[in-house]
Amino acid sequence: MGDGAVKQGFLYLQQQQTFGKKWRRFGASLYGGSDCALARLELQEGPEKPRRCEAARKVIRLSDCLRVAEAGGEASSPRDTSAFFLETKERLYLLAAPAAERGDWVQAICLLAFPLAPTRNLL
Repeated sequence: MGDGAVKQGFLYLQQQQTFGKKWRRFGASLYGGSDCALARLELQEGPEKPRRCEAARKVIRLSDCLRVAEAGGEASSPRDTSAFFLETKERLYLLAAPAAERGDWVQAICLLAFPLAPTRNLL
């Protein structure tokens, strides 16, 4: 069962709450597709505060991904992080990664979500 993660680390996910929006930290694992599994991004909530009503794990299927884009100045993110959008057929996710890792996360997600996309050589 060689279904190892392509990339792992921590990501923040902005979630809607009763009074505004809140960033929550998740352990993130990015998996490539195989004969037995779909390419996906799994967000695992830390064990410090499990909640009864909420799932402890979120799975975003990359086959449903429409676009991945940098958020730029459109969104404020937690300290020392940089935000990006991950849009699927059903939802727009606002995620944030440590500033030094955001490019790596965006590139890895794009490579798995859009495997047939032509590569561009930028001069």
